[in-house]
Amino acid sequence: MAFIQTDTFTLRGYECDAFGRMSIPALMNLMQESANRNAIDYGIGIADLAQKGVGWMLMRFCLRIHQYPRYGDTIQLMTYPTTVDKYFIHRDFRVLATDGTLLADARSTWLVFSMEKRSMVPLPDFIRQLSPPANVDPLPALPLKPDFQTASFATAASKSVQVGWLNIDQNQHVNNVAYVQWLLEGVDSEIVQTREIAEIDLVYRTESHWHDWLSVQSVTETDNSVLHRISQTESGKDVLLARSRWR
Repeated sequence: MAFIQTDTFTLRGYECDAFGRMSIPALMNLMQESANRNAIDYGIGIADLAQKGVGWMLMRFCLRIHQYPRYGDTIQLMTYPTTVDKYFIHRDFRVLATDGTLLADARSTWLVFSMEKRSMVPLPDFIRQLSPPANVDPLPALPLKPDFQTASFATAASKSVQVGWLNIDQNQHVNNVAYVQWLLEGVDSEIVQTREIAEIDLVYRTESHWHDWLSVQSVTETDNSVLHRISQTESGKDVLLARSRWR
């Protein structure tokens, strides 16, 4: 069977920023919640995978905000898988206002990793056999290697953060939304106070764990875009690379 997850949320104060707009981390958390519910309906939820010794890991995520919902607004969030191949499952999200206006959309690419070896494995057959909905118009698939992966961070501003217990999810690594909050906190204060994000494009490279120290860097790319990098302080390995676009 094919399932489209549809959830309705009314925005609470702690989900909004200093200007009353829904925050990016709050929106991503709701998207993740709806994706979890949809995965459970398909029989591929976190618990289903854990029984087989594997877990979900987000590899790519691109969020576009067309119009920000605000405190007290009610939104409808829809999500569904679009395609499944040997190593990846692709999932779309759409956020609508009560009048049907498209507020935001997102594309994502997920992989499965071995809980024991902490390394990527092919999607198990029980995942590859699922049926994506046929009556949806999928967004274009994300490139696995976007151009900003090769950007230089030689002149980037940098700060250090340590992974806390509340940053860890059920897969025993840092939740993907925690990284986004850290990288947004690293953006120049004038941009944060005078602009708003139109798009954020993310590449997750490896996992990090409780007590790890991470280096968070950002560098201006153009008048309207900022590049981001989060790396492991000790090894120097990239954990996350991203580009944010501002208006």
